[in-house]
Amino acid sequence: MPAVAPGWSGTAQVRRSYAALVEHYTAMTADYGRFPGLRQELTDFLTALGPGPVLDFGCGAGRDADLVAGTGRAVVLADVTPELLRATTVRIAIDAAVCCDALALPLRSDTFAGVIASGVLLHLPRRYTVTALDNIRRVLLPGGKALISMKHGGRDGWRSTDDFPAPRWFTYYAPEEFAALCRKVGLRVAQLDVSSRKDWFTATTEHPEL
Repeated sequence: MPAVAPGWSGTAQVRRSYAALVEHYTAMTADYGRFPGLRQELTDFLTALGPGPVLDFGCGAGRDADLVAGTGRAVVLADVTPELLRATTVRIAIDAAVCCDALALPLRSDTFAGVIASGVLLHLPRRYTVTALDNIRRVLLPGGKALISMKHGGRDGWRSTDDFPAPRWFTYYAPEEFAALCRKVGLRVAQLDVSSRKDWFTATTEHPEL
């Protein structure tokens, strides 16, 4: 795994927080029991993809990568926390894993039929979101799609919870505000859904055909 490239300085704290709670976080998120409707959302997304591999961008404990691998598609993991990547690659069979910053994605352009970015870009302050979205657009094949999960309705800043008692940065967007940033980098927003899962929403985006 290559070294994490420099990006936002707060990424180091986010990485430390996840590294400190790998086993706890894996137990929380390794299946879909706590996330009603998410499995179906991902299944529908994968069904709509053309041929090609999928990138699980900010893969966490690998729940979504495991689902992708179960469909027979090649899947690549990317996450900023090496401890999570090591734990995940022991648990599930994947094709490749890369430890990287969301702002410096060391993968070839025009590579993936799909990108899953579930709850990862929300850990970046607003001024960095466009760069991360542009990375997603760049690695997608023309016609490729990305499913991006974000949160709405909160106050930006560092927070910890009873479920995750270590500080993580959260940035919240109104769904249409986030959709406008996707369009700014050249991603077409095919669908924008406010989830029944508390304060989550998903943007299904597409890299337009050339």
